[in-house]
Amino acid sequence: MQIVPTDYVQVPLDGTATELEIRVESFPLFPSEIHVFWKVSGVNTSKEGVLTLPQSIIDQWGTDDTVVENYVLQQLNLTKELSTTTTTTIEETTTTTTIVE
Repeated sequence: MQIVPTDYVQVPLDGTATELEIRVESFPLFPSEIHVFWKVSGVNTSKEGVLTLPQSIIDQWGTDDTVVENYVLQQLNLTKELSTTTTTTIEETTTTTTIVE
């Protein structure tokens, strides 16, 4: 995910990070803890680490991955970059001409 450019994640980075990758390994059906692997990267910089999700976050997670995303962003003191999408629609017009003799 795109993040607001930063040069600090728990410790200073040697550059500006603009990307955040979050990965969760497989876990049992009723886990007592889940480890989340994160990596921030950008031009000439990269840092990674592991966070353990608390039970309260595991309970909220369900199928809504934004719960984990928001938790990781909060723990790393990062902000997700808001993007605007512009959609252009081109309508196709078909003209049928009938010739009558």
